[in-house]
Amino acid sequence: MTKRLQYILPGLAQCWVIVFFLIAIGGLGVGTLLSILCNTMGYDMRSLNPLVSYIIPIIPAFAYLFFTKERAAAPVAIEKPNLGKTTPFIVYPLLAVATIALGYVSEPLSSWLPMPDSIKQIFEKILNDSFWAFITTVIAAPLVEEFLLRGIIERGLLKNTTPTNAIVWSSFFFALIHLNPWQAIGAFIFGAFLGWIYWRTHSLVACIFIHAINNGTAYFIQLLNPNLLPDSSYKDLLGSFSDNIYWIVFVIFAVSLALILYYLDKRLPKDNF
Repeated sequence: MTKRLQYILPGLAQCWVIVFFLIAIGGLGVGTLLSILCNTMGYDMRSLNPLVSYIIPIIPAFAYLFFTKERAAAPVAIEKPNLGKTTPFIVYPLLAVATIALGYVSEPLSSWLPMPDSIKQIFEKILNDSFWAFITTVIAAPLVEEFLLRGIIERGLLKNTTPTNAIVWSSFFFALIHLNPWQAIGAFIFGAFLGWIYWRTHSLVACIFIHAINNGTAYFIQLLNPNLLPDSSYKDLLGSFSDNIYWIVFVIFAVSLALILYYLDKRLPKDNF
C-alpha cells in the first residue's frame, strides 16, 4: 500500500477530498455508525479501546487514497514520502527543545477560548494513564497524521504550489481534522512548524519525532499530575509555585525557540521539492 501511495501528489482540490473522507466519512459517518452499533449492543463506547476508536474513522481516507485514479503516471518524477532521509543527528535534540518551547510560548494564544465540559471528558479519556492511550497519542497519532498531512497532503502541495501555500494549507487541514475549535489556533501553529520542518528536511521521520514529543509531553504532564484538568495551562501547573517562575520559563523558552529556529534556518537546505 505504501508503494501505491507514493504515486499520489494531490493538488488543493484533492486535498479537500482527502480531508472530507477524514472528517465527514470517517470522523462523523463511521464514528456515528460505531456509536449506534455500540448502543445497540449495550456497550459503552467510552470504554472502547482508544487505539480502535482512533484507527477505525481513518480507514475511509486511506481507502480513498488506495483506490483513487488520480495518480501521477511517471514514478521516476515523483518525490516519494520520505521515511528515512538522513537528517543530521544534532537536529533532533534541537527539534525536541523547540517543540516543547513552542507549545509553552504559544499557549496564551491557543488557550484563550474556554473548553466545554463535554470536550474535557473526551480529553480525560484520551489522556488517561492506560497503555493503549499512550500507544494511541504518542505513537499511532504521530505516525498516521504525519503520513497523511505531511507525507501526502503537503508533499503534493509542494509539487503543485509554493512552499508558503503548502505549509499554510497543510497547517489549516491539520487544525481542521481535529474537529476541536478549542485547539485550532495551537494546532495551526504547531502544524506550521511541522510543515516548515518537512519542507526544509524532506523527512517524515523528523515530523513524526516532533509530533511524538509534543503529544508525549502532554501525556506525561497529565500522568504525573493526575489532578490537572484537561484544559489546564502551564500557568496552572507552575503558578502554584510562583507567577514569576512561569514568566522566567516563558522568556527562557522564547529565547531558546528563536535561537533554534535561526540555527535551523541557516543549516537546513532550502531546495524545493
